[in-house]
Amino acid sequence: MNDRTLMLYFPDTDYAASLKIFQDPTSQIRGFYFTKSQLNKVENLDYANNHAVYFLFSDSEESSVYIGQSVNGIKRIKSHLREKDFWQYGILFVTDNNSFDKLSIDYLEYFFIQAFAKTQYSLENHDLRTVMPNVNFFNQSTLNSFAVQIQFLLEAMGISFKPSPSIDNELNNEVFNAKSPYNAQIAIRDGKFILLENSEIRAPLDRTKDWSDGGTFYKRSLRRFNQLIEAGKAVKLDVSIAKLVDDVEFNSPSTPAELCSGHSQNGWIFWQGLDGLRKEQLE
Repeated sequence: MNDRTLMLYFPDTDYAASLKIFQDPTSQIRGFYFTKSQLNKVENLDYANNHAVYFLFSDSEESSVYIGQSVNGIKRIKSHLREKDFWQYGILFVTDNNSFDKLSIDYLEYFFIQAFAKTQYSLENHDLRTVMPNVNFFNQSTLNSFAVQIQFLLEAMGISFKPSPSIDNELNNEVFNAKSPYNAQIAIRDGKFILLENSEIRAPLDRTKDWSDGGTFYKRSLRRFNQLIEAGKAVKLDVSIAKLVDDVEFNSPSTPAELCSGHSQNGWIFWQGLDGLRKEQLE
């Protein structure tokens, strides 16, 4: 048996789903779950301004996460209201006795960037922290123990660290091919759109730099393209094309269509037969 106990506290029962504190009673690590609209309330909660590692999540077009650290807890995250608009909810971790120091949160940020790079989440971090902070053997053992505790708490809040298993195309999973001339396939599982292994992805076209969005599409798409390669989920075929070596999960069909074509796409039309399937389900 491998059971655990988790305590939950709701500071405002009118917003029970949007603001909660959670903690393993055997640990000093305390977590704060909050939606963007409840962020200001977190600042007034006990320990929320201690040294912290935090996670900002999006589950709109594509499941993505930004991982950061803060020496003054929630106050750092408030700046992300201005700097980053992608996220809908966040999770902050501190210790009750403020035993996290700068080295601790630096290592934990590094650890979870590496951990999430292996999952289906797209990383919003520009710096993927490929170099481990300089910690000695004894400190690293303690910090890894903290990381395991935090991972359990994240999983208790519904955050999965498991990569999606590859789809067995023989088990009646319908596959949709990209329109010509693109070489890619998706399948649908549990409401998610799975870009399949061996699909080719492309860096955004240069002309998208001059779009009226000020280059937002270009920068976001190039970061996603590079992150898949750096995370080992794709291998480069040439300077602008790569091939997936693992399945990648998305929340809509348009994001993988953009990734495979290098410019904006209506995913329902890009994937052959997908729009017909949608219309059948609406009838």
